[in-house]
Amino acid sequence: MPNLTDLTIRTLPVGLHLDTRLTSFGIRVGKNRKTWIVIRGTNRTKVSLGHYPAISLADARKRALAALAATETDQIAPPTFPVALKEFEEKHAAHLRPRSAYQLKRNLTRHFAWTKPVDQIMHHDVAEALDAIKAPSQRAHALKDISTFFNWCIPRYLKSSPCVGIKKPPQKSRDRVLSDEELAKVWNRAKEIGHPYGTIVQLLILTGQRAGEIAALRWEWIGDDEDTVTIPAAITKNGRATRIPIGKMARQIVAGVDRVGTLLFPARGYTDKPFRGFGTSKLSLDKCGVKGFTHHDIRRTFATNMAKLGVRLEVTEKLLNHVSGSLGGIVGVYQRHDFKDEMREAVTKWEAHLLTLL
Repeated sequence: MPNLTDLTIRTLPVGLHLDTRLTSFGIRVGKNRKTWIVIRGTNRTKVSLGHYPAISLADARKRALAALAATETDQIAPPTFPVALKEFEEKHAAHLRPRSAYQLKRNLTRHFAWTKPVDQIMHHDVAEALDAIKAPSQRAHALKDISTFFNWCIPRYLKSSPCVGIKKPPQKSRDRVLSDEELAKVWNRAKEIGHPYGTIVQLLILTGQRAGEIAALRWEWIGDDEDTVTIPAAITKNGRATRIPIGKMARQIVAGVDRVGTLLFPARGYTDKPFRGFGTSKLSLDKCGVKGFTHHDIRRTFATNMAKLGVRLEVTEKLLNHVSGSLGGIVGVYQRHDFKDEMREAVTKWEAHLLTLL
């Protein structure tokens, strides 16, 4: 154990380092930050005191002494919301799928900006923050994520959640389906926009996959024959890997993407992070003249057209990697046909239909 000094702290490797002068006090060095901790109580509970260098060594020692002097019934003053949120992201979000972790962090930082300690955040504070969110779907997602955060704070820093009693806002299921004319306008505008966003939209139309899954595509997921795409379970919404055939149009689009790194659609300025600028890029897509549609409506349009083309429901669900209806219950347990040929036939029909529109 090193004697913690301002000099040694700067050179400590990743791990937990306890002080020789105050053995229940130390610093946890991670890849991105350094956190002061104190170990207290018979259960040897590690309690965060804040982060270095925002909190100096001297101040951290004072906090540690105060915490150790407290009786078992006393509680260390809970951290502020930003500090607790960082700890939550490190401990909870780190175990989520990358896309889920991104959405969770985005919702919490976008809609909740308190700076006071978490135990001073009241029911009305949460209600006011939620009321400021206009879209019911966004409000529902924000409530779910902030509830998850406060539940994580129990019993670390709170005895109860300020979210108790707040009801999920009613949501009307969307039923928007693009007409053939609208779909052609969206396609042509996406083609004008080009890589990466426009190309992603074209592949959404051709495959019916979720926007986040197409944006995360890696070259290694493209089959050796280049006529299939495998999306691993870590990326899909339902946690089930899927392998879908892609038709001639989709193959031509993929072939036109320059190989830079492992991702087909890296975020601007990165080679290891997938494209995420859907919000601002959608404004450019809206210039096609089609009103009131979302990226997910393209997926619904794909499914609707599959039915129009006479594709069986279970084949459509396999293409969409959607577990419900025909793929649930007994069928989902015992039916092991992969529908490979049927899916390829459906994709061929769909691309032929699109060509007549374009």
